[in-house]
Formats: sequence, C-alpha cells, structure tokens
Amino acid sequence: MRALILALVTALGNSACSGCYHLPEWEGDVHVTPIERKAGKLCGTGGVTEDGKQRITREPYIQMTTLTSSTVAWGTTDARGEVVLSEPGGEPIRRVAGEYVGDPSRESRRKAAQGVAGEDSAENIYVVAAKLAGLEPNHLYCYQVMIDGVALTDPAPLSTATPPGLEEPLKFIAVGDTGTGGPAQQAILKRMTESPFDFVLVLGDLAYESGTAAQLQGKFFSIYKEVLRYAPIYPAIGNHERRTREGQPYFEAFVLPEPERYYSFDWGDVHFVAIDTTQRDTEQLVWLDKDLKQNKQPWVIVFGHHPMYTNSLRGPQLWIRQAFSKILTDNKVDLVLTGHEHQYERFRVAGVNFVVSGGGGGQLTKFFGEDRALKQATKHHFLAFEATAAELKMKVVDINGREIETLALTKDRPNQEPKVEVDGKPETTETPIAPETKVKPDEKLHDEPDDDKTKVKVPPPPDEPTPLPAKTTDATPDLKPAAVEKAVAKQKKRAATKAEKPTPGPTH
Repeated sequence: MRALILALVTALGNSACSGCYHLPEWEGDVHVTPIERKAGKLCGTGGVTEDGKQRITREPYIQMTTLTSSTVAWGTTDARGEVVLSEPGGEPIRRVAGEYVGDPSRESRRKAAQGVAGEDSAENIYVVAAKLAGLEPNHLYCYQVMIDGVALTDPAPLSTATPPGLEEPLKFIAVGDTGTGGPAQQAILKRMTESPFDFVLVLGDLAYESGTAAQLQGKFFSIYKEVLRYAPIYPAIGNHERRTREGQPYFEAFVLPEPERYYSFDWGDVHFVAIDTTQRDTEQLVWLDKDLKQNKQPWVIVFGHHPMYTNSLRGPQLWIRQAFSKILTDNKVDLVLTGHEHQYERFRVAGVNFVVSGGGGGQLTKFFGEDRALKQATKHHFLAFEATAAELKMKVVDINGREIETLALTKDRPNQEPKVEVDGKPETTETPIAPETKVKPDEKLHDEPDDDKTKVKVPPPPDEPTPLPAKTTDATPDLKPAAVEKAVAKQKKRAATKAEKPTPGPTH
C-alpha cells in the first residue's frame, strides 16, 4: 500500500494527492498564559524603539552562547550598530560594534534595496552580529542595540551557558518543521511560552517552500521575534532551506559554530551535535565520529532534519540511516532528534533513542504501519527537556497543552546506556530493526522539495537567482581521514587539469 500511494504521489505531485499523504490543515487558536520570566523583569523584554523602526529590519536574536561568550545578531538597513551590555539595573560595562556577516556577493543587491519599508522586505536586511567575549558563566546581562548613542531597541536579557554539575536542571525546547507561517505554527509557539527554557533547537524546515531570505524573515524571524530576543536558537538545516542557492540565505541568517553546516556545543551536562542530513558527505561523518569520541559530557543529543527511522508514507530514510546510524550507536549517543515527517515517533535501536518530531506547524502526515514505533502520534507538538548529570527528561506537549508522553533517561556515568522510563514506568523494549553495520557516505547535496524518492523538480522562486548545481565528489568507501584527504586531492587535481586546458576560440 505504501509503495502504491508513494507512486501516486510521485506521478501526480504532492498537491494533486495531498489527501493520500497529509491530514487536513489545522485551523483554530489556543489561549495560553505565558510564564513570567525573571530575566524579563530584571532587564526588560526588548523590542524596537521608535528610532529603531527606521533602521532595524530584523529584531535582535541571540546566537552561539557559551560559558563565557555570546553573539547578538540583528538586521539593519546599513550594516551599522553596536551592542551595549550592562548588569541588571546597572551602568553599561561593555560596547561591542556589530560586523556585517552576510554574503558579500549580494552586498550590492542589498544596497540597491535600501529604503524599502517593512520588516518582511528581506532584501533590505544587512545581517550584523556583535560577538561578546569575556563574560561570566551562568550570568544574566542586559543588552541593547544602539547607534551613535541612540537606542534602537529596548533592554532585553542575555544569559550565558551553565556549567555542568549544577543541581538546577538545564531546560530547553526542540521543535521541527515549523516554517508555514500558519495557525498551527502560531499555536505551538504560544504553547512553548508556557514552558521555561534557556534555548531552542530547531530540527530543520524553518521556512517553506524554499528557504529564501523573504521566507526566513516572514515565517521564522518575524514569528519568533519575541522568543529570539532572549533565547539562543540552534537550528539544523532542512531540505527546504537547501533549495535556494544551496542554503545560502540560511547560512547568511544564522551565526553558528564552525563549520556551520554541522556543529556542536556544550550546555550544562549535555553535549549537543547538529548534523546536516541533506548532504551525508565523508568529511562530515569523519568530523562527527571524532567529535563524539572527544565528548566528556554525561549526555549526548544529536539533532538534524531527516529521520533515520520512521513509519511515514515515505518510509525509513535508508540513505540517512546508512550514513549516520552506526556512528551514533558506536558512540552510545543517548538521543537523536529529527523532523521532516510531520508527526511524533519514537524508536530505540541498539540502545539509542531516535525521536521524529516534525510537528511544529507543517501539515500533519499519516502513518502506514510497516515499521511500528514504540510511540507515535499524528499531532502538532514540541519537546520540552530538563537535564541534570543523572537524568535527561523529555516531555512531548501537543497543540492543546496535553502530554503525549514523557521519556526519562537516567545513568550513573557517561557512555553508559541509560535506563529508560516512559510515563513513569520502566521500558526495555527495542524497535525490532537490526542496527547498521557499515557507514555509507553520500557526497551529493539532496535538496528536493520533500524526499529523494519523489524526484519532484520545483523551479526557483522568481525573486531568487537560479540555485547553483550540487557539488559532488567521488564517494569514499571508508571514514578514515586519509580517505578524505585523498578525495580532496583528487578534486584539486581535476580542477588543475581543467584550468590548464586552453580555452577554445570563437567559431564562425
């Protein structure tokens, strides 16, 4: 049945067979009472001033926060401004000028767009970032964006990361496939404000359909602006972001740890790793294996976009599984979070917990029963976490504020397979799927609109240049660093040979 419906979707296109795969769009609203945040009371809640409305085209958002540093980014009409940092209720202690971090190749186009009004005019946005260093760990500061002594924003809170070993649990949220701009996305955002959190993980597909600058602005930054003022955002790139110039608007918008396409960071007792599932290249897989082996934190969470296990129509993403799964199980990763399928699912394979959480706003998708998950639900939702050195707890909250389930992992030491409880009861069951025994890289970029199997070709939006062709290299059969060097050397040799060939003259 799955194969038949998938063939129908492929032949007719997703829009012609939307009922085959999707549930009806969610319509409605929710009424919530956001929790009162102490940091907001001490610093203020931010927002653009009257003077700022003439210059700010994207409200400030916090990036790359560590124990002793953080980055404040914002959009302006002229790539100028500074961040003024102060203690709550105190005088300024630091001023850091913002630097333009966007794509230099598009600077002339952006300059030509100056003077265009409206925060959704994405071509009028220079992305500027101020990198704040030498800060105190686990410390609350207040910040403002200013220019020439004029405040462009009201004060807002900025907190540095917490060190490991604290009794107070780390709190964070994960949400996937948000980027519709529709009522379900808005409702899930409201539900998120009922939970305390220090930062947010986004599991890809932030901006449908093609991750253009305008779509990122209208369907992500404008919608989440009040949260982004105080909570750092850590995204993983999705296939929809990759569809415009190989993801350049996405990389221009976010200031992420190197190498950006994939990266890692520590917060509290958790080591977080973002992976790029749109391109499962050898270099990334070597990096991932090395990063996980060097980790010293009690808990490891890997997050990306495409799922390695799923019970959706499109079925298990075998190429994703073949690239990443063995590395994750070999390194005893505790939790893998992905999106792409607009539903909730949880699997456990070789001691690793795999969660599919694509319920942040996109139209819900159906299950087809071939690889039954330990838990699954066709509901919009988000994930709320608490973590200490001894326990990692995940609560799945649906659009109505109800809990779909609560997963609790406990362990006595790092690299130990955790004990699992679901809704307060021990769970020892594993998904009956054999773990992968090999690692199979894939050097190609996969940026199809929905899935590699459908092969649906979508033209670029009219306001964006034609996407560059996908970069390809010869697939490397293993993950040894020497293999990566060999592949890179082969590419350089080809480029040099091509450059040496004389350019043919004109023909008449």
